[in-house]
Amino acid sequence: MCCEKVLVMQKHNLNVLFEYDDERFCPKVLMNEPGYRMVLLSLRAGQCIPEHASEGMVTLQAILGHVTLYAGCFPDELYSGEVICIESGLPHRIEALEDSVLLVLSTGGTNCSAAISEELDLRQVARPQRHPLVFARFDALALGESFVLMNDHNPVLLNREIEDARPGEIAWEQLDRGPDIYRVRIRRLAPPHTSAGPRTTTPEESLHLIHSL
Repeated sequence: MCCEKVLVMQKHNLNVLFEYDDERFCPKVLMNEPGYRMVLLSLRAGQCIPEHASEGMVTLQAILGHVTLYAGCFPDELYSGEVICIESGLPHRIEALEDSVLLVLSTGGTNCSAAISEELDLRQVARPQRHPLVFARFDALALGESFVLMNDHNPVLLNREIEDARPGEIAWEQLDRGPDIYRVRIRRLAPPHTSAGPRTTTPEESLHLIHSL
């Protein structure tokens, strides 16, 4: 009996995926696996990505535009068609000098989805930010991974919303049912549906996803 290995491939058309937000830079997570992350970043002229560092090697490829990368002693200019690599642990920030699109690859680090905190406590988070934050955390999970959601009320509406938006992808397990604290384990059961394309998250909600840019 012959067993054939099934290869799973993902294909993206970068020419149609980028989109700008006049208020803040726009990240789209194309792949997020342990040890490997691919993010498409769209920045309006003047927008910046704050300083951060990565445990793994980071590669920046300019698809469109012109940005300045501040890392080490001297800034580097990156133009459309150019690629630059950033060594592990080196703090860096990015400033767009014109409307720009960057493809960011992070490899070899441990700060991928597996390193995301086990618990997400929403009790101190402003209510308008709670649901988007949960969506961003769930979209960062690899297949089989989970996190525990803590809230000050039963998140029934959130359950319905995320089940409708991510059908077949999520398992919802009640751990504590209040009355003061509600705890729910949220687990990824299936990979994202590719028909809808990569999902967009706001910079504030997905900062952990681009932590390794």
